[in-house]
Amino acid sequence: MSDSDSTVFELDHKPLALVAGCSGLAEDLSALAPLNSQTSFNDYCREACRLWGEYFADGLGTTSERFDQLDQRVRTRGEGIIATPWGGVVVTRHEPPLVEKYLVIRRGGYLALETHAEKREHLEVREGTGLILWRRQPRQPLAVEVLEPGASFDFEPGMEHCIIGTEDLLVFERSSDPKGMDQDLIFFYSPA
Repeated sequence: MSDSDSTVFELDHKPLALVAGCSGLAEDLSALAPLNSQTSFNDYCREACRLWGEYFADGLGTTSERFDQLDQRVRTRGEGIIATPWGGVVVTRHEPPLVEKYLVIRRGGYLALETHAEKREHLEVREGTGLILWRRQPRQPLAVEVLEPGASFDFEPGMEHCIIGTEDLLVFERSSDPKGMDQDLIFFYSPA
């Protein structure tokens, strides 16, 4: 999509504001809503990472050697690796239509605001910290929430979502992808 497209995503920062120490961050990010262009999306994600660093200079999350190992695999590429501007993907199982993979999101990286026509996803945060923007129910604003280890999300077809790596972040994804791996990506806005 381009800046001339008219898709508008209102954001609900109330879930973020309820997290200890995040009310000011939620207020600052609210001033950047809605997301109504490629530019506003990228500005929002970059500013979310910058502000996170101001509010949590020492960071909130931690990663282990597992993140480092997977990140190194992404950097060296090879079979089962998809390098991306935000980090990369390590595919651990691909038995169509089932796909299991790790999303290795480096601090400051963020994924596209996307949805799927048929794909169903289950995400589990394994390490690190970040933010997620996601549509809980049709015609509702995208909820903005903190991602921490143990958090999990189930996305049905049509549910918009985006992950922002405010710190290094490791997410495990299990999905049923009837169209084939990465063939059912509908991007609204992409990282610049």
